[in-house]
Amino acid sequence: MFSATEAAGFEEMDGKNDERPIHLDGMTREMFELFLEHTFGRARTGQYTIEELANFLHFCDMYQCSHTRKFVVSRIQSTRYHFHPAQLINLAVQYNTSALFPFAFKRLVDTPITQLTAQHRELLGNDVFTTLVYVQAALKEHRRIVAAEEPKILMHTSDCQDPVGCNEDWHAIWWNGMARFLLDGRNPQPYREAVKRFKDMQFGRVSGGCKELMFKIIGEGAAFNHADQFVDEACSRLAEKLIFESSLV
Repeated sequence: MFSATEAAGFEEMDGKNDERPIHLDGMTREMFELFLEHTFGRARTGQYTIEELANFLHFCDMYQCSHTRKFVVSRIQSTRYHFHPAQLINLAVQYNTSALFPFAFKRLVDTPITQLTAQHRELLGNDVFTTLVYVQAALKEHRRIVAAEEPKILMHTSDCQDPVGCNEDWHAIWWNGMARFLLDGRNPQPYREAVKRFKDMQFGRVSGGCKELMFKIIGEGAAFNHADQFVDEACSRLAEKLIFESSLV
């Protein structure tokens, strides 16, 4: 092909030698080398940077490389704890990859607003940041309600010899235990960890049967699961609004 072009008197074609490389608009050398690493079975064992992964996704979208795109998404998911949730959300929205969004958003919800920099806010965008503020405010209110209103002992078990004292101590221990764990200003505990610590406390006049019954009710998680369901719903609505799922995924 190259010799025929020369014989016809045409200008040399790109790709004949290193001095005449094939130019791909919008493509960097590093981006193309990532594609070659994967395509020819030389994928590195080390970690990719967030910039490399973003470039890789950009390449896959430009050239409709569905198989490679799945590989990139799987690499991001396998190393997701190495990246800030704001970075993952930015990738998910920019490259329409909904698989990355739920994990990143839930991690973001657990991140105090004061720990988010101006750069993080820019990565998140206004819709995500505004939703995050409202979600965190609602969760704090829910946490205060759970801390202040212990589940009531509606029926005492047969081994309970002092129902009045049992109720009084259950209320006091809840406030001094669960409420303190949930509302600790320096180190607030997630619900499950707070319950785990609460179980190790001394329960005074609360009978063994009543204690077992109440922890069974707590374990069913009606109050605690409400918070998880709220976050899931907010996450789903946000993803539906911001992400157009690519046919490549």
